[in-house]
This record gives sequence, structure tokens and C-alpha cells, in this order.
Amino acid sequence: MAEKMDSIIPKYFGAANSYNGFISYFDKIFDSKEYDKIYVLKGGPGTGKSSFMKRISAHFHNKNCYVEEIYCSSDPHSLDGVIVSRENKKIAIIDGTAPHERDAKIPGAIDELINLGNGWDERILTARKGEILSLTGEKTKSYKTAYHYLSVAGQSMKLIENFELEDFDIIKAKCKAECIFEGITPSGGGKTTTRLISSFGRYGEYLLSTLPQTSDKIITIGGKASAAYKFLELCCDYLATKNANYIHFPSALDPRKTEALYLIDSKIAVIRGEGCDVNADIYLSSSPADNERVRAASRIYGEMLEEARRWFSIASDIHFRLEEIYGSAMNFDNNNTMLDKKIKQIENILEIV
Repeated sequence: MAEKMDSIIPKYFGAANSYNGFISYFDKIFDSKEYDKIYVLKGGPGTGKSSFMKRISAHFHNKNCYVEEIYCSSDPHSLDGVIVSRENKKIAIIDGTAPHERDAKIPGAIDELINLGNGWDERILTARKGEILSLTGEKTKSYKTAYHYLSVAGQSMKLIENFELEDFDIIKAKCKAECIFEGITPSGGGKTTTRLISSFGRYGEYLLSTLPQTSDKIITIGGKASAAYKFLELCCDYLATKNANYIHFPSALDPRKTEALYLIDSKIAVIRGEGCDVNADIYLSSSPADNERVRAASRIYGEMLEEARRWFSIASDIHFRLEEIYGSAMNFDNNNTMLDKKIKQIENILEIV
């Protein structure tokens, strides 16, 4: 998106809980070659990584910089990264701990590690070692259970798609996909940027409001999920033939599918939703027998998603308990001193007077 001051800070996700397990897009979003500096935060839960990044975001947004916030896929209220750019300068600050663990890929020249765990009182943590080990083990088991149910849900969805898309009228759908871009001249260069606007976790399927807030026009693709995803795939194919620059939003649950597209220059979003600018169901045809198969698979799909959501919620609750333990052992004065130092350093990089 254009690098300019705006009252809205674009919010995205940088990873996803999918049918095939945890998927991180950090290597795409935070490619060292595209940044002047990347600060990689280390430290356990409760050491203030998200708060550190929120203060960076607020400071530089108020300095008339372009800011993007990247949120945690399991907790849409917790930051995993912040991107700050001004003119041709660009920095990022990211959470480098598991599950998207990252060290300094180009140490010194671009990447710099910041360990917020230096403020721990290890005596407090040592005294609660048994509790920490027990909670960590239970959190791992809860995530494994959630991913198991997501996997079963994914298999059910494949069955649904096989029946629903068997006679999908791809010729008519392709023609319509091309028509919705009539009068729009996509910017050339063929650069595709990857972001996520949805996640699946303790709140179930969670959709950020960034596109409605930042788009001049939204084209909504309605209908059954299988048909809408197929139609958006055809939209991607068309933009590729035009060598267009756009932001691509993969589905959180299935990264092979497209949740939305955003044409940068024209500020037009094409998104799967409940509206009906295009009803993708008109390209489907199915038999009564197939409809019965879909109903049965859909019932299993819904049950499995709910179980996955429940276990993600349990895992998140355990994580919050770990944050409380580690937070009680922290001296945040060190973090505040480090924050002031890094803000000044970033201002120098971005050439803010």
C-alpha cells in the first residue's frame, strides 16, 4: 500500500493455524533484503514483546511514517511484528520466538537481536520451575490436539469441494472474473505481496477489518466457500496475465486458496464474503445425492472446527498463565530503557529530524 500517513494503521496476520498445521509467512513478509534493519525480539512469554512493538508502532505512526501491524494468529490482540517505512527507508521489529522462531539472518548488517529476557529475576522462575514445565507441556498437547481436529476438518472440506466443484462452469466463471476488472488498469511489474487478513484460533475464524477500512471499493464474492475460493483463484490468474502488482491474501485454513486481493494503486479489494456483487454459486451444479453427501461432510466439518477452536482456546489460556508467571519475574525498567534507545536508532535510520 502507498507509504503515506493515514488515520488507519493496516493490520494483518503473519502466520496461520491451517488444516496442515502451523504455517508462517514471516520469511515472505520479513525478507531481510527488503529492509534497512530488522530487530528480532527474544524472551519468553510475558516479557513485554507485544507491548514493546505497540509502543514502536504508535510512536512512528505519530511521526507521519507508514506503519503496518502484524498480529498473532492465535491471539489477534497480540502483536507479532511491526513494519515502519518512510520514503525509501524501511525497518521491522518482530517476535523471533516459537512458533515462528527466527535468529539474525544477516547479523549486524541488517538483523539485530534484542533479548527482553535480560530483565528476569531467575530466582522467581526457578522457584516455579515445576509449574512452568507442567503448563508448557499441557500447552504443547493442547496445540497438538487442536491441529489434529483441524486436519480432520480439512479432509472433510476436501470431500465437500470434490462434490461441489465437480461440474463447476469454469468458462463462464473465468469470463465473469475478467469482467469485474473492466475499466481498472492494474499497475505493472508483476509484484505480489503476501499478507493475511484472517486467522483461526481461540475465537474461531477471525477476520480483520483492514480492507473495508482502507479500500475505496470492495467487490464481494459470495456463495458457497468452495465456489467463492475457485472464483478468486480465477481472479488471481487474470491479474497474473496482466502482470499486475497486488496484495494477495491466502486463506488461513488452506493457504492454497485465496481469501482476498487488493489492487494497490486503485485501492480496490476483491474479497470472499456474504455480499453478492458476484454470487459464485451460479457456476455450480449438483445432484440430490451429492447434496446429501455435502450435508454429511459439512456436519463433520463444523464439529471438527469447533473442537479445534476449543483446544486453541485452552492452549491460549495456558499461555496467558505462563505470561503471568514470567511477567511477575520481570523488571520492565530495562525494557523501557532499551525501547528509548531503539526509537532513537530507528529515527536515525528513517532520517527523521
